[in-house]
Amino acid sequence: MYDYSPNTKAIGSEGNTIMPRMTTERYFGGRDGRLENLRKTLEWIAKSEPTENELLTWISRNTAANDDETIIKNIRFLEAVDLIEQSAERFSLTNKGSAFERNNTPLVMYEGLEKAVNGFREIARAIAFDHRTLEEIQSVLRENYPDYELPEGVVTKHLDWLRSLQLVTQEDGQFHIPIEDGSFKVGETYNRWFIHDVLKGERYKGISKPSEHPFLLLFTGESGDDYGYEDEFLEDDTFLYTGEGTEDDMVMEDGNRAIRDHKKNGEALHLFESTDLPWIVTYLGEYECVEVRETELEDENGELRDGFRFRLAPVGGTEIEIGGGSPATLSGEELFQKAKQSSPTGNNASSGGSGGGGRSYPRSEFVREFALRMANGVCQGCKEKAPFVDKQGQPFLEVHHLTRQSDGGADDPENVIAICPNCHRRVHQGQDGDEFNRELRNKVEHRNKELPRNG
Repeated sequence: MYDYSPNTKAIGSEGNTIMPRMTTERYFGGRDGRLENLRKTLEWIAKSEPTENELLTWISRNTAANDDETIIKNIRFLEAVDLIEQSAERFSLTNKGSAFERNNTPLVMYEGLEKAVNGFREIARAIAFDHRTLEEIQSVLRENYPDYELPEGVVTKHLDWLRSLQLVTQEDGQFHIPIEDGSFKVGETYNRWFIHDVLKGERYKGISKPSEHPFLLLFTGESGDDYGYEDEFLEDDTFLYTGEGTEDDMVMEDGNRAIRDHKKNGEALHLFESTDLPWIVTYLGEYECVEVRETELEDENGELRDGFRFRLAPVGGTEIEIGGGSPATLSGEELFQKAKQSSPTGNNASSGGSGGGGRSYPRSEFVREFALRMANGVCQGCKEKAPFVDKQGQPFLEVHHLTRQSDGGADDPENVIAICPNCHRRVHQGQDGDEFNRELRNKVEHRNKELPRNG
């Protein structure tokens, strides 16, 4: 008999603790369709707040699952991975379930999978440590869970979930994790829980050092304000990052010393920003520490203390040089390539110099000009012409960064869009601001598919 109450952890079978058929293809629609089917289920639960019988009936009528026992196990699975909860005999969405359904961000469910079902973390680390075939992964799991039976189908189901969430890829029978060597993409969102399962490092600290990799992971976000942290982007595109330590004077040790000495130690700095979704962070790029500022800061109790603020510059510098003219005189393809060169990905040259006789411009000018060039005088939000012409005779639009909660931050041409002031205020202050920003993001994703990739 299958047993999967919300408190049960299972990976294979031992006694009555058996991996339930929660990954049944009949209900979830296979690896490719399961997330869309799951989103539709969550959408209906959010609107209806059904009883268990009502939910069971809806699933039976709207999916291929028609066995009550199987459906009930699927419902228990959704509870176990923290997508739905039951109160007063009715089901509603949890915070993670709402994030999945409203923002179409299934990545939020990884933490629930990892906590509720043994094996997900071990699979991630097994692949990262070069155990890439199904047989090798199964062998690692058997070593970690000697008391469980581990038929191949169980491991395959785990991998199917990881592949559905686009955390794991497969090619020629070999499994890979895109971030296993610290390869992140500017503007992409990641599940921090998964980052640490793969790379290790302190899960709950702002400065995290994976012991087996030559880089530091830095996390910033609005929650840091509660602990006296004052992180901010400056007008020259550098970033002030507050050192660690929530009470008393900060000291130059541990994470603070690691940031200060990262170049000497041959370690890169990867900067992430928290979002308003649970455990989801946005990658802002690779940076380097160019200055340590000693200053007075408030601690979490509002008391003044001595602290550190590290000024971080995007790798590649804050300026780009071109041989003549200005960003506005470049062709569309040249502008895109220069803008990509100037983004803090860690893959660009130090300045992109032209070999003499050139002039340097702040990297943000290339990104700004790119966004305006793509808009061609038309707001990309409301599709109306720019509301007026500026003093230089150009249609006035504002550049919005999709990867951040507010303007400013790491620039990348694939993560900006030009919109009118009214639409810009709507994003940041409108009641439907988050939904509108998602619409803009979809437009940018469609636009980006047509961008030049060579050079």
